[in-house]
Amino acid sequence: MPWRTLLLENRAQKLGSLALAALIWLTVRSNLGIERLASNDGLRIRVLENIPVGVLASGMGDSGVQIRPSVVHVEIEGDPDVVQRLTPGDLQAYVNLLGPDAPRQGMFRVNARAPGVRVAAVLPESVRVERASR
Repeated sequence: MPWRTLLLENRAQKLGSLALAALIWLTVRSNLGIERLASNDGLRIRVLENIPVGVLASGMGDSGVQIRPSVVHVEIEGDPDVVQRLTPGDLQAYVNLLGPDAPRQGMFRVNARAPGVRVAAVLPESVRVERASR
C-alpha cells in the first residue's frame, strides 16, 4: 500500500485517536505530580499544598517578622492509610530562629513535621525572613 493512501485514508479516525492519546497522556502526567503510589515498598507519596510557615523563636522580639513566601508545599511518604488521612492542618512547617548566634532575618531553611509519616520534601526549601516594619 503506498504511503499517500496510508496517510490520507480514514483521517477522522486517525485524528480522533491522536487526540484521545494526547488527552490520556496529559491526564496521567498531571496526576503524577500530585499523588503516586511507590510500588516497591507499598508506601504512598502525597503532596499537601499551602502549608503556612511559622517561626520557632524565643519569644523575645521575634513576633514582628514577615515570611516570604508564607506557605509551602510538603511531600509526605508513609503508610497509605496514614497518608490518606492527613490534612494540611496536621502538618507543621517552620523556620528556626532559636540560638544566640542565629540571625533574625535572611534566608532560612524550612523544616516540617508530619505525624506518623516521613517528610520527603518541602518546596520551596527556604524562605526569606524579614523584620516587619513598624
